[in-house]
Amino acid sequence: MLDLKLRRIKEQMKDENVEEAEDVKPEPSEKAAAPSRAERSRSGTPEDGHEKWNRPKINLESLEDPELDEQEREQKWKQLLPEELQEATVDLYEKGGYSPTYGDPDDAMPGIEVLYEADDMAKILERREKNRKKPEVGDDADAAMLAMARRGMDKDEGTFSVEVPIEAQKHLWSDKYRPRKPRYLNRVQTGFEWNKYNQTHYDVDNPPPKVVQGYKFNVFYPDLLDPTIAPNFKIYEDADPDFATIRFKAGPPYEDIAFKVVNREWDVLHKNGYKCQFQQGVFQLWFSFKKYRYRR
Repeated sequence: MLDLKLRRIKEQMKDENVEEAEDVKPEPSEKAAAPSRAERSRSGTPEDGHEKWNRPKINLESLEDPELDEQEREQKWKQLLPEELQEATVDLYEKGGYSPTYGDPDDAMPGIEVLYEADDMAKILERREKNRKKPEVGDDADAAMLAMARRGMDKDEGTFSVEVPIEAQKHLWSDKYRPRKPRYLNRVQTGFEWNKYNQTHYDVDNPPPKVVQGYKFNVFYPDLLDPTIAPNFKIYEDADPDFATIRFKAGPPYEDIAFKVVNREWDVLHKNGYKCQFQQGVFQLWFSFKKYRYRR
């Protein structure tokens, strides 16, 4: 009788072991595949990635419905999960072209001036056109500058206005102001050189040919935008070694201007008439050439 009970107990234990072995799942031999990039971005764990991947896309129009007031809109945003909130903000950022949305002018705070693009552009074009127009210089201003340029002019001086063509100039301010050449009144001083050769071959009744002894440049800049910056000049070599090119440069709205002069050494002593100054809108450059005396 006892043996029969022991046999039944062993059979029951054997049946229980078989059932437990069937319930235990075999462990995978290889590691599970890593979740995709989309699953990692939409879920925190691999288990719920599939569920979030199938989640419907957030309706941005319902979140930003203009018919909603501030409280209703805020309540809709609060109902979003952290992942949904991040996704919605990124979509709004990309949809807006990385720029804030256009606001209603009626919602502006009191005291803030609202400028419409068309009106603002019309004002800019009007100001540019006004600046492009050449200012009219009155007769009095012309007379004053000409009188300053002609002061001290004698019979041995004459005017010259032969300009040297220069390359096309491109200015950064040319779209706002119309570039123009400055006016000028230049004087050239001529005279006789009584060197040994001329003394031998010429006399007072039969004088030698006159030669250039100096120049007096008077260039008018009455409409400089920045009159605190004085115009300047620079000398360039010419293909002919007997001549040189002197170029005057100033600020807007004036272009550069150049003249060909005799290439000789200047006498830059003030007591001999040298002058380089800018006053009352006139740039003056007066100089004479050095006189060489040879002795045996």
